[in-house]
Amino acid sequence: MAFLSTISLLNCKAQNQNNMKNQIEEAVTSIEKAAANRDTKQLTELLHKDYRVIANRFKGSENSVIISKETYLQMMKDKKIGGTSYDINFNDIKISGHTAIVDVLYSSEATSDMHKFLVLIQDENNEWKIVSDIPIVIE
Repeated sequence: MAFLSTISLLNCKAQNQNNMKNQIEEAVTSIEKAAANRDTKQLTELLHKDYRVIANRFKGSENSVIISKETYLQMMKDKKIGGTSYDINFNDIKISGHTAIVDVLYSSEATSDMHKFLVLIQDENNEWKIVSDIPIVIE
């Protein structure tokens, strides 16, 4: 009986993990589509309130830059960023409790590909939100 209970518990945990991965993939995909459309209203809802882009030596720069959610959305409105549709390939998703780290490749025929490390957290409504985005351009 204990053996069956253990197997049932492990099966539930695996299903929950798969469900969380699906939710994370859906959140990342929705954010990519909103950025491609420069939909700042949707991005405001999808990104965590403390969202940051951390760009280290981005596109050959010698510096690192941290961009707040407000600045990111303004750059989107000013059409300095966004507007490119990417294919998304999830390399790895690590989940620990209410936090996830996603290793993802964004590919486009129109521009350089980007390798990103995303940190997502569940908000008070258990919705996955990106709180940190570390892009690395692949030239």
